[in-house]
Amino acid sequence: MFRDTTSCLVSDDRSVLDTMPSRDDEIDRQYFLLVRLIRSAMVAKKLATALNLGNIDILDYRVAANLLETAGDIITDLAHSISELPISKSDTKKLYDVAKEIENVHEKSITSFIENNRKLAIEAITLHRNYQKKIHSVGSSIDPKKQGSIQLLNLIFTFEKLSRCWADVADLVKPVYT
Repeated sequence: MFRDTTSCLVSDDRSVLDTMPSRDDEIDRQYFLLVRLIRSAMVAKKLATALNLGNIDILDYRVAANLLETAGDIITDLAHSISELPISKSDTKKLYDVAKEIENVHEKSITSFIENNRKLAIEAITLHRNYQKKIHSVGSSIDPKKQGSIQLLNLIFTFEKLSRCWADVADLVKPVYT
């Protein structure tokens, strides 16, 4: 969803943005299914044991699922904001380039959580910090008198909320104690 949404920043075809609410509805359905499975694992310890899940693991999956559902909502908001954005290729190209970095944070965060890989989680968190610096500089370079600057600042804020979701997923990866 994110990749399709951000591609509209550099494309004249924005028709894909109209599909985001229904795609988010599917994420919502998957989220509630996962919540029901998590609850079942909490009640039926045999199921939790079969899945090799302890109480902390179950809690972490619940939090991660919530973050993914929140990310879907944020991407839907992002799509709506982009659809209302007056097209200015120079500003949107900058945003697109910086937004591509969110994909790296996203991929490393999700992979680190699935694989319980603390080193990869630290990489994702570091990428997120670097991303925050870059998006802040893009926001600072926007001329407040220019038409559409409020919409661009809104996009930047939305990107920041989304990148925070992915960094929070990476934060769930358990530290390795030696």
